[in-house]
Amino acid sequence: MISSGQIPSVHLRHSSRQNRHSSPNISQRQRFALILSQEKKPALDAVGNQNGMKKIYAIFVTLVLICTMLKAQGSLDSLWRVWHNASLPDTARLDALQRLAYSYVNNDPDSARAIAEVQLAFAQKRDLPSWQGRALNTIGLTHRFQSDFATALQRYEQSIALLENTGDLKNLSAVYGNMGDVYRLQSNFPKAIDCLTKCLKLAEEAGDRKKAADAYVSIATIFYDDPGNNEKTLEYLEKARVIYEDLKTEQGLSLVYGNLAAVYLDQEDYDQALLFTEKTLAVQEKMGDKHGTATTVFNRATIYGYQGRLREALADFDRVIGIFHEMGDQEGLADAYYGLGELWIQQGRYPVAIQMCEKALRTARIIGSPNLREIDACNCLYLAHQKQGNYQQALGYLEQMMTAKDSLQQNETAQKLKQMEIERQSVGDSLNLAKEWIQVEKTLRRKDQNLGVLMAVGLGALVVALAFWGRMLHFQRRSHRLQAHSDELEKQQLLNEIALLRTQVNPHFLFNSLSILSSLVHVDANLSEQFIEQLARSYRYILEQKEQSLVTLRTELEFIKAYTFLLKIRFENKFDLQINLPEQLLDSRKIAPLTLQLLIENAVKHNRMSLKEPLTVNITAADGQTLEVKNRLQPRSTTATSTGVGLQNIKDRYTLLTEKVVWAGEAEGEFVVKVPLL
Repeated sequence: MISSGQIPSVHLRHSSRQNRHSSPNISQRQRFALILSQEKKPALDAVGNQNGMKKIYAIFVTLVLICTMLKAQGSLDSLWRVWHNASLPDTARLDALQRLAYSYVNNDPDSARAIAEVQLAFAQKRDLPSWQGRALNTIGLTHRFQSDFATALQRYEQSIALLENTGDLKNLSAVYGNMGDVYRLQSNFPKAIDCLTKCLKLAEEAGDRKKAADAYVSIATIFYDDPGNNEKTLEYLEKARVIYEDLKTEQGLSLVYGNLAAVYLDQEDYDQALLFTEKTLAVQEKMGDKHGTATTVFNRATIYGYQGRLREALADFDRVIGIFHEMGDQEGLADAYYGLGELWIQQGRYPVAIQMCEKALRTARIIGSPNLREIDACNCLYLAHQKQGNYQQALGYLEQMMTAKDSLQQNETAQKLKQMEIERQSVGDSLNLAKEWIQVEKTLRRKDQNLGVLMAVGLGALVVALAFWGRMLHFQRRSHRLQAHSDELEKQQLLNEIALLRTQVNPHFLFNSLSILSSLVHVDANLSEQFIEQLARSYRYILEQKEQSLVTLRTELEFIKAYTFLLKIRFENKFDLQINLPEQLLDSRKIAPLTLQLLIENAVKHNRMSLKEPLTVNITAADGQTLEVKNRLQPRSTTATSTGVGLQNIKDRYTLLTEKVVWAGEAEGEFVVKVPLL
């Protein structure tokens, strides 16, 4: 029986590196086929004849291919006969349709979708949710191969909903693998890893070692997209290789070989890369896998380019373009044109490179902008125009590349919104169906239970009326309580604002500052100028921020630095402020304005300071959620009169801003205030 597992191809790209034939930063794409669903026949060994037997070998290969095609056609005819035999069990007929659809997915997605639609309709008619889920998975695959990623994801989600209810772990694993493939193509690597991890877990629970190995290879492809992760890539490939060898799955081994070729290409070991590429190609040509063959020939053309074998590379690229054009695979065509563009850049043929990369860009935008291939094509055009001295055109493509990169970061949000809309529509459809069923049920009951229905409706109406009346009273009382609480909060806010205004321009502090300034003027003119500047900055902040509820941590700290400068001049070397905050918090977190000024002023007011025992105030952050302001307790011999207005003002202001509380108290010989960051 053919597994309904993952079938899409996964293309690995290696990181940008120095090109031997042209300028740096030219990234050569490595396409990499990963076919994960069908139980393929053993691969044809690439047996070469070193003794002049090329003609005999060619005839032999041709005969083998003809026999294989005839056998495949016979198998398809047999499957059609099974489907049309109404005397067979439904599951056997659906299995035949599943096999037929999978036989066309790679090379003829439209035909595969038409067969899968028949399978879906039949499964719905027979109420077989597991087979409905398999059919939707196949339909999703056909859309994926035609680069319609949004529709593919919708079909996969529908398939998952059905398969989860049936407990079909094996096929559920396959769908998650296919979703991971689509997210990878959209460069949404976190979601891709998440889906593939679910795929692996479900495969292991189902005892499907083949599917688990496929998941290992898929995860390896994601790590391969992250430069410098070759060790992780090889780790997962080795796990897959062990399973494939134990199961004697030659197709799986060919996938591992293809990945190994990509890794060796990254390491510039072209001989080994070519060896593993040839092994993969032999299997794919034997199976008649057009998509896999095209991707592997692309890989070989890439390797030829690095080896300087221009004629062979061009021949392979022409073959790749022909196959992808025949299949209607825009994603593959974009890669092929981009690969040709880079090859011509290596040769210094910039006009031809520009033509190829322009084709790559047009094709990439057909898939749906923005995407990774669009970025690569813009980069290729930027380099080619730059080499020609067309700096204005080069700059234009560089700007397009940066715009596409920025847009890619917004894709995840757009996908989430779209998924929410799908879920909303699904809920709406369910509600409509429920309403229709209720209406039908009422109609049937009215035929012989009119009196009972009327009584039930009357009783229901009475219950609803009583419930409504009770809820109305409840909400009315709650509304009164909320209104009273709101009035109290507004009154408290007004009182806090008045208290804040009283502390904003502290006459005592102002007079002290002016007194110090009058002394400095005759001693140090430069220092006096700095003092005036910081004093003006402090009071400007006080006046400007009095209307603000919140300011960024960076804004408050800039004011505190000016305020601290004044204190240090006033107390010379007796006072110091230590700020130890992560840079990322300064713009992402906010506090109420003048909070730190009140806390520092409070510390100065209640603690003694001297050259031997300077007062040091420390400002730190705890877990990025709370600001801690603390100083060692050095009580004055004569305790200053404390009204408690400063701390209470801060607590009251934060009560209006958040449910988190401001904490103040002594701990381990220090006075500590903890203020929540908002």
